[in-house]
Amino acid sequence: MIQDIDKFVIQDGVKCPRIPPWPHPGRNNLLAGLPLVPILGLALYILIKTSPLMLAIWLLAFFLFAWPLRYLVCARCPYYGRHCSTIMGKLVPRMFKKQEGKSMKLGLWLDVVSFLFLFLLPAPAAYEVGGITLALVWVGAFLLLFVFLSFFACAHCPLTFCPIGRGGRIFRKIFQK
Repeated sequence: MIQDIDKFVIQDGVKCPRIPPWPHPGRNNLLAGLPLVPILGLALYILIKTSPLMLAIWLLAFFLFAWPLRYLVCARCPYYGRHCSTIMGKLVPRMFKKQEGKSMKLGLWLDVVSFLFLFLLPAPAAYEVGGITLALVWVGAFLLLFVFLSFFACAHCPLTFCPIGRGGRIFRKIFQK
């Protein structure tokens, strides 16, 4: 029994291995986050051409997603300060103290809402700026992010209550058949 306690930690009722379940940091961290680069670039391009106000709102939402929302997710994660599916496991200790024993569920749901907002806000403007081609590139960038997260992050994550992780694991199973 004592050995079992040493091997696992409980987070929101889920038994998580103490050792991070993702492959060695490097390739997976990079691949899981890589689609954020074109998403940021496309959003800047699209919103600079259409509306400085919408650009400011989108950048504020992106900042809220990238900084304070990490408090509700990453600072409460059992892999805080260790390598994970993103670079945030190592960065968050520089941002926030560990929030031991606090739930991650609200933060994970807010991640979904944030991603939906970050996706939807520039979508009509993408069509306005570049027609169906740019609109499809915009949709494709988010789809690529979901695919990369599914294969390089969520498939290894023990946090079964994560809404993005659930979708990612289902998505990966479909494509592995």
